Amino acid sequence: VSSSWAGSGFGAMFIPRINMEVVVDFLNGDPDHPLITGCVYNADNMPPWALPANATQSGIKTKSSKGGAFGDGMKNGAGDANAIRFEDKAGAEQLWLHAQKDQLTEVENDEDKWVGNDRRKTVDRDETNVIHRDRTETVDRDEKITVHNNRTERVDHDEKISIGDNRSEDVGIDETVSIGNNRSKTIGRNEKDKIGNNWSIKVGSFKTETVGLAYLQNVGLAKMMNIGAAYNVNVGAAMVVNVGLTQSTNVILSRSVSVGQSQTTKVGENWSQSTGKAIRIEAGDSIELVCGASVLRMDKGGQVTVNGKDIDLVGSRHIGLDSKRIDLN
Repeated sequence: VSSSWAGSGFGAMFIPRINMEVVVDFLNGDPDHPLITGCVYNADNMPPWALPANATQSGIKTKSSKGGAFGDGMKNGAGDANAIRFEDKAGAEQLWLHAQKDQLTEVENDEDKWVGNDRRKTVDRDETNVIHRDRTETVDRDEKITVHNNRTERVDHDEKISIGDNRSEDVGIDETVSIGNNRSKTIGRNEKDKIGNNWSIKVGSFKTETVGLAYLQNVGLAKMMNIGAAYNVNVGAAMVVNVGLTQSTNVILSRSVSVGQSQTTKVGENWSQSTGKAIRIEAGDSIELVCGASVLRMDKGGQVTVNGKDIDLVGSRHIGLDSKRIDLN
């Protein structure tokens, strides 16, 4: 069988198949040395692409061995051949490549692809890409990726994501974020969190919050703090506490209040104070108890003055007056 190219272990190879019409020549006219120089089409063996409708088409179409199903071998139809076809019709030029089963492409060095318009790729089952070094992908406009089931992404070292404008993330059910070491977040302007139900934060050691100007908390129903050991509040200027109904403070052991200058307590109606053992009130200059026109005043020099319209001293057992001098008017 003659060939368009024949070398030692390389060249072109097309072996005539059964029922093909061939052109036979004889070496030096010897009938014992036939040489097939080519094949021809006939009424039984027509070209792979109908003529004259496809006169602008040329190419090669093989045929699978016995057991293959007949067909054109296009994407949505059965096939029985490998094929490469060239369409040279002006304005409809096309290179069509069909692999009846597997296609293997090997490039010993670099591969470059250029597509002047659009590119579409459909994989009916799985796809695997292995890149042993670096990968760079540039999309000059928009990119859209849809995964109908699960997606897993792993980066063994570092990952950096840079977004020029806005970012929106929508999670239909749950989201879990696990960070093995530290996390830092910087927001240039505002941040807003909206949680439909509950929010729980657990800090293993310390938590520090620094607010440059103001800190406002609005709690619709109740707020509770449980502190295992100590609670310290430092306010640089002023602190205001407003309670709409009632306030209760319960200290198991002791309580100390230190005011640098003045303290004022104003009660709209009644004030009751109960002490289990003793009360000691100490003032540096004076103490006054005032109720309307009645005044009880004590000063640091030992002067005690009781002023009132009517003063009654009642002792169920004894009243004692002890002084060097007693004046009675």
